[in-house]
Amino acid sequence: MKYVSIIILAATFLFTSCEKEDTAIVLPPPGDLKLMVADMGVNYDNQVYVDLETGSQKSVPYRSYDLAFEAAPGGFRVYLNTGKLMFVANTSTGDMVSADTTGKTWKTETDHLYDDSTACGNWQSTTGLNETYVIDRGRVEHFGAARWRKMQILSVNDTEYRIRYSLYDNSQTTEFTIPKNSAYSLMYFSFDAGGKMVDVAPQKELWDVVFTKFIHTYYSEPVNSPYRYYIVTGALLNRWNDNENEIVKKDSTPGYKPFEQVTGQDMGSFSFYKEAALIGFSWKEFDFNLGYIIYPDPYYLVRDSKGYYYKIRFLDFYDDQGNKGAATFEYQRL
Repeated sequence: MKYVSIIILAATFLFTSCEKEDTAIVLPPPGDLKLMVADMGVNYDNQVYVDLETGSQKSVPYRSYDLAFEAAPGGFRVYLNTGKLMFVANTSTGDMVSADTTGKTWKTETDHLYDDSTACGNWQSTTGLNETYVIDRGRVEHFGAARWRKMQILSVNDTEYRIRYSLYDNSQTTEFTIPKNSAYSLMYFSFDAGGKMVDVAPQKELWDVVFTKFIHTYYSEPVNSPYRYYIVTGALLNRWNDNENEIVKKDSTPGYKPFEQVTGQDMGSFSFYKEAALIGFSWKEFDFNLGYIIYPDPYYLVRDSKGYYYKIRFLDFYDDQGNKGAATFEYQRL
């Protein structure tokens, strides 16, 4: 029996020594709690791109572009600059000269920028290719002939888009090539000066959120209500770089922990989403007597494309001189 016991022990040792050991998930040490101010200006004239990893920012005028084109090789979506209160109508005709908007539906972007609900839609479809879009560049930004454009999206491939556009009276017809660059999330185009590419956002690995103006649609309001399509200011996620985010609220988040207590070990209990406006603008509210006030309860989580997690809590919307437009928040890499 002693020899049998020895054989069993030896076999057990051999089996356990060949088993694959569990690989422990090692999180990097958390970063320091930091303070950042994304200053859009008192009239919100600038949009501010923020990189949470480095703390760097890039600020550009929000008016600088009209359209943003997906920059990835397989990308085909086109987005309006809703900070300018832009809309588009598909005239459903390939004849750009005769195209008009009579009886057509005007659309703008949803603030979450979902893939399946862009204002221009899936123009690559058999029925959509080369159809004429009429673009309203924004009634508060452009006047007269400068406000309107007709446009056709002629083609897209892995390296470029080709578009054709004119003034609404069909004059100044132009064809333009928009190159793709996979180092960026979006390629930006302006109709100004006859049409031009614009340097707007940093490379996609160098920004996580942008603070800017955009349209929020209040679907409870009638279509013709001045409050249905409302310009707001807040943060939009760089969803084109696989960033994701989550909102944490005391009364609605299961397993809620206060901002000070949540750590990287808790991240597995949260769901993360690619909704662009999940952070959005609802962390603040305007009071006619007090001005902008910050809600103390919600905070936000961001997972960047490298797999790092950050927690964010807003503190103010005013700078040290009392000027509005300065989104002030604390954040920490977990």
